[in-house]
Amino acid sequence: METNKPLARAGYLLAALLVIIPLSDLTAQLLPLRLSDERWRFGAVGQLSNILLVPLLGLMIMIAVATYTDSRRVKRVIGAICGVLAFAVGALSVLFILDYFQVRTIITPKFQHTTAVASTTAITKNVFTIITLCLLSRAGFAGPKASTVRKVAPPSAPSSTPLIPLTGAARAE
Repeated sequence: METNKPLARAGYLLAALLVIIPLSDLTAQLLPLRLSDERWRFGAVGQLSNILLVPLLGLMIMIAVATYTDSRRVKRVIGAICGVLAFAVGALSVLFILDYFQVRTIITPKFQHTTAVASTTAITKNVFTIITLCLLSRAGFAGPKASTVRKVAPPSAPSSTPLIPLTGAARAE
């Protein structure tokens, strides 16, 4: 199968934009970084859970294009990136839960239920993100290890069959 290289390049560019743009927009919103402030960390991971769907789509498009173009090395690199990201989102989710319990003490009772619902939603999104990243990582490492090339048998001499007799050919039984 012949691949369309301009289409593959456009696919990789679109996928990269789907990953980079939402993450850079989030980074711009979160600056300056205040990693020592649990309220900032809680809000940052909550906002991250809201935008992760678009970068996931970009990673899936990258793996699909790599599969289409039979680029095993690119698939493996993206698969490894997805595995590392799954671990990172898992670690951030654990820290998010710990930060929730610290932030909960300073939230007024009027907003505690709303905060609990928002936190549960964010953790649910993160769990599905982790599952999706693990599946994408597995897809990145799946497939044949080498290109499979079918060997076609060389054409043999025509043979005569009981239904189609050929003159001057050996009879196949």
